[in-house]
Amino acid sequence: MSTNKEVLLNIRDLVIEFRVKGKKFRAVKETSFDIYKGEIFGLVGESGSGKTTIGRAIVGVQPLKDGAIYMEDNIVAGSPTRLYKLNKEISKKLENMSYKMDITTREIQARIDGLKALYENYTNNPRVLTKEDLEVQTKSSKLAYLKAIILENLKYINSIIKNEDRMIKFVDNLHSYIPEVSKELEKSILSKLKETKETIISIKENADEIYLTVQEVSNYRDEIDNVPPEKLDSVFKKLIGLWKVITDNHKEFLSKLSWAKSLQFQLHALSSPMKKREKFINYYNKLIYVNRNEFFEECKKQFEIMKANGVSSTDKEYKKLEYFITDFWSRKNLNVVVCREILNLLSEKKDITPKINSLVSKLKNTDFENELKDLVSNESKITDIKLKELKKEFSYIVKIIDNNIIKDRELIENFYTWKGIENTYTPEEIESFVELTDFLDLPSIDEIIQDSYFFKNQTKKQKRINRKNIQMIFQDPSSSLNDRMAIEEIIAEGMENFPELYKSVEAKELYVAEYNEQNPNEKITLEQATPAIVKKHIILKLVNSVGLLPEHLSRYPHEFSGGQRQRVGIARSLAMQPKVIVADEPISALDVSIRAQVLNLFKKFQEELGITYVFVAHDLSVVRHIADRIAVIYHGQIIEIAPAEELFKNPLHPYTRALLSAIPIPEPELAKKTKLVVYDPEKEHSDYIFDLPYFKEITKDHFVWANKREIKEIKKIVKK
Repeated sequence: MSTNKEVLLNIRDLVIEFRVKGKKFRAVKETSFDIYKGEIFGLVGESGSGKTTIGRAIVGVQPLKDGAIYMEDNIVAGSPTRLYKLNKEISKKLENMSYKMDITTREIQARIDGLKALYENYTNNPRVLTKEDLEVQTKSSKLAYLKAIILENLKYINSIIKNEDRMIKFVDNLHSYIPEVSKELEKSILSKLKETKETIISIKENADEIYLTVQEVSNYRDEIDNVPPEKLDSVFKKLIGLWKVITDNHKEFLSKLSWAKSLQFQLHALSSPMKKREKFINYYNKLIYVNRNEFFEECKKQFEIMKANGVSSTDKEYKKLEYFITDFWSRKNLNVVVCREILNLLSEKKDITPKINSLVSKLKNTDFENELKDLVSNESKITDIKLKELKKEFSYIVKIIDNNIIKDRELIENFYTWKGIENTYTPEEIESFVELTDFLDLPSIDEIIQDSYFFKNQTKKQKRINRKNIQMIFQDPSSSLNDRMAIEEIIAEGMENFPELYKSVEAKELYVAEYNEQNPNEKITLEQATPAIVKKHIILKLVNSVGLLPEHLSRYPHEFSGGQRQRVGIARSLAMQPKVIVADEPISALDVSIRAQVLNLFKKFQEELGITYVFVAHDLSVVRHIADRIAVIYHGQIIEIAPAEELFKNPLHPYTRALLSAIPIPEPELAKKTKLVVYDPEKEHSDYIFDLPYFKEITKDHFVWANKREIKEIKKIVKK
């Protein structure tokens, strides 16, 4: 058994979809797990569970809808988490939720109005309340419609929480892997992600309460029939009380949803690429800053009012406004083109030329232009350091002019006072928005990491290497071998695509060393090791290692038994000197007597060559014999991962227990006493819509997919 804990393969957020009759079917659902170097990793589940699909994805022949597969920290399939894509998806879902909740607002009010009208009718004309009369005013179909909308929103909420979790895991500590991602940006995004998630979880609590209360109303209505007049008050009081719970939670839901949309808009802005940020930048600039043109016009207006009122030119406010107007940065008030040209000419040559003097005469009276005039008039002040400072200041000025906004809080407060505008944001909120707008001037995390080695897309050369390093042994040896090719050709076919396997100096040196060791009296040199001889030697060595004979090389697949054909498949995979072999139910088509031989071959090559196996099977007893760790998969979701022996001794998930109970027992009497466990997912996990499942380590290296309720129950069992 492998005890190595060095991770070779990382499978992250794997999603694989197929189209069936025009509809999308999700075969693998946001699955994540690691495979250690040199281990045999068993992937077990019933037919159609998605285990082979995962195996094919690892090999690279199955396209991914989402997620990524990494080998030794290099991406081999899929693409890394894209914050922009996930945030865009969340924003869309929040908008859909908002639209659906508008519908529920009308529906809830209609139901309450109908109930009140019915109560007034029966109060004015007391009589027995029948189920039919109740149905006329408060239709059960409308309740079902309301439940369906809330249920749809619950699904949206659950999906959003999963995506928020995924982004939090992705962003957390990203700076340590990619220093280009600043700690400040990482911290800002993390805090917003966590706050959004907490808000969504709080919304979920309201949605849960609304759904369950609507269900309670529905159940209570079913019990109401032939209510006498003297009991009408209590019945209507109960119904009105339930609808009050619904309306109270509905109001809270809408309030929290509005806040969640605001937070999500910020995340959407931060994750968007630079070319799509203009609308976000304009939105937040308008929110907390002031348009420069508007400020300048208002400033001039206030100055004229002061002059008309006879305010002294020595007055503090008068002088301040006069300075604002004189030194205001705008293309009308500051000659940007001339300033840039003077700085460029001085950078090229520090001499004052007639052209520079001519340009200086065109400058206006802002502080920056006056500083330039002073520099030109005093040539001794022109230094590289001074020019660098002026260029930096000029770049800042141009940026301010181009953005056309006032950022100075004192000036903004002055403008609000002049215009009689009330500031509705707290200092903390303003500080948060300012930080956000600063980050919007920088590239997004997606743009920063796209050139990182860890997230960089594969080159053709890397894809080729991956094809060699990850091989597959197929389930049916008959259909996976070409009947028109001899065994030698089949094994050599992959080597022909990677000639370095037998043409490289290392391959030749290994052949010479092995040949001279076996034939000490007939030693050969490196020059005598031709590629053809080396290739033949490698093929013969592989054939011997899998238990076949040299004379088998000239035969064709139909001349072999199933077990022998599978050995050929194993030899073909080993010829590529892979790091990983995906064995897709490699013994299911073989006789029982042959299975142990093939399994022993896997163990042999694991120990001798250090190959990592992903062993796909539906037979748990077989996997127990060979695997170091086992992952149990059900309907595209990994539901339990544990060391092989631990899984058999302490199965925690009900599906795992059902699989183990289905293993045939050869002793008839013992088999009769064995109780078959039936797995009913709808009954076992009926509360998953309200209490989301997640992976939890129950005991060391033993993980199970369960919600909080189930984890409590599992821990009680483990303690016993």
